[in-house]
Amino acid sequence: MSARLRSALSEDRWPLAFGAVALLLLVLHISALGSSPPGLYVDEASVGYNAWAVAHTGHDEHGHFLPFYFEAFGEYKNPVYIYALAPLTRILPLTPALVRFPAALFSLAACAALALFAHWATRSRGAALLTLLTAGITPWLVQEGRLGFEVVSMVALLAVMLWCLARAVATDSARWYGAAGAALGLSTFAYSTGRAFTVMLLVALALCFGISSRSRRWLAAAVGPVVALITLGIYVGLHRGVITARYNAISIGFDSPGLPTLVQRFLSNYADYWDVRFLFTQGDPNLRHSTGFGGMLLVTTLPAILVGAAVCARRFREPLPRFVLLGALLGPVPAALTAEGTPHSLRAACMLPFLLAFSAYGWCSLLHLMRDRRALAVAAALGVAVAAESGSYFYDMFVEYPGRAAGWFDTAQGPAMASAAELAGGHQVFVSTTLEGGYIEAMFALRPDPPPEGTTPQQLLDNMGIHFADPATIRGSAHSGDMLVLAPDDPVPTGAQIIEVERVDAGGGAVSIVGSLRHPVDLVVIARD
Repeated sequence: MSARLRSALSEDRWPLAFGAVALLLLVLHISALGSSPPGLYVDEASVGYNAWAVAHTGHDEHGHFLPFYFEAFGEYKNPVYIYALAPLTRILPLTPALVRFPAALFSLAACAALALFAHWATRSRGAALLTLLTAGITPWLVQEGRLGFEVVSMVALLAVMLWCLARAVATDSARWYGAAGAALGLSTFAYSTGRAFTVMLLVALALCFGISSRSRRWLAAAVGPVVALITLGIYVGLHRGVITARYNAISIGFDSPGLPTLVQRFLSNYADYWDVRFLFTQGDPNLRHSTGFGGMLLVTTLPAILVGAAVCARRFREPLPRFVLLGALLGPVPAALTAEGTPHSLRAACMLPFLLAFSAYGWCSLLHLMRDRRALAVAAALGVAVAAESGSYFYDMFVEYPGRAAGWFDTAQGPAMASAAELAGGHQVFVSTTLEGGYIEAMFALRPDPPPEGTTPQQLLDNMGIHFADPATIRGSAHSGDMLVLAPDDPVPTGAQIIEVERVDAGGGAVSIVGSLRHPVDLVVIARD
């Protein structure tokens, strides 16, 4: 091989390596979005229908014109994800895969931003490549990138903030500090915990950059979050109790306890988010937030994360490592202030970009150690272990998880309502209130234009002949020829004819593998009275 060819291959190896990893992550994050996870959870249906309604009519499900926050069932959904999805619904059919497609893009954007952070923070292409791969195979980020929930947009924006901040530190550029602040400010409107976290990071910015930085260009980073918080304050003042009602119901102070109880609850919750079981072995017990296979992070990435945390602690006098360390410590705080479902990986997602930023520093340090043969042998063993663990995780996610999680995602409810409406032929459709999906699954499946302001979605569906009733009272309301959509355990009224039973094969995943254990599970029953 000529010297010129060897030189060309040496120069091209990094673009080829980054391209190969990027292609791998693209396939893993985009594949089977409509089937793993299965179905469409009510929150995803709400996000999807509101995005479609705004894109096609300019109004949300309650008839509000281009709302800042979207009123849903007992809560208000954040705008960033919905408005990111809306343009896609103008050109593509509204399906579960489409609702989740922006999540996949946000997760990939987070991977890219963290790799760029690693490049500017460590000046190591190897660390940047390993950080890209680590982020892309981390179960916490992979799962959030497969759900049509708002949270992943916040994770992506926080990752972009870290990248811009690292580049600003390296170049002392007010423009990049401003870009970091803009990303942080926008994250305020991406997910509910982002509101409190923005305040915390604004203080952290002042503590980290205002004290030790000789330049005042960092002040540009404060503009975005300050503007965002002022905007949020004006909205809250004009719409009192609107976006805080949900928090008031689930906060650790929901029952007005004394200060000692509040402190005890907070510290207990905070510790749960640093528990090895949550992070590395068991994860979030909610099968919507986690596949149930291992923890939120891969065990084999633990060395890089621990070494990176140690590097940040050792370099605590430097603004950027100090900010990353404080960001990680502050990350679980908003989640720890809630009393429901702890540990809750969505509410604690603020900490995820900072944990992955630890890995950037960690991989850089580990690469410096991997220069002799013994270190290379350890590195090879670690690489094999990462491949084995991540391969097992993705096998489970694509093959076993869809059947295991079918009951967690309101699977088949929307299609069953659409099928019953089509078969009704002018008769009424009665839907059991035992089914969790409720009105929003029907709105997503049938896609009626939003009701006029002042009319509820339920009233609109009533006018369309779609009624929701307790299964015990359906028999007294339905007439001959009416269609019934029931839960599997609901009693079928005497004389009613079962038309169809929607079921899923538990163990049958998005990818068919010979030998998977399968058994049918009933999900929805369609009957005619």
